[in-house]
Amino acid sequence: MAIQTVKIKYKNADHIVEFEDSLTFGDVEELVGGAVDLSDVTKPKVDLPTYRMNLLLRVIKKAPFKVGDMTTIKLLDAKTVQTILREVLRYHPLADYIEDWMLTFQSLEEPKKQGT
Repeated sequence: MAIQTVKIKYKNADHIVEFEDSLTFGDVEELVGGAVDLSDVTKPKVDLPTYRMNLLLRVIKKAPFKVGDMTTIKLLDAKTVQTILREVLRYHPLADYIEDWMLTFQSLEEPKKQGT
């Protein structure tokens, strides 16, 4: 895991936001589990706002605003958050995590041969 940075405008000044470019397995499971409903795998339901908010809460480590606080993020200027999200989502695209989950439904082993 490494720290990445993104430059933002906050309160009319340039600042740097630092975020994790990798997540633990447990973090990924919680993020996806909270945002994706696979009760019907043919019609998955994705809650993008929940994913985006929870992702920001987990990965932002240093910023000119209070980190780890949902209310703070909700009250930030949308352009500021979009700047951060664009960079964060380069490292944490939901589609990659969902694809990994979907592999769970497929057999990863080759069928065993008779007599071996």
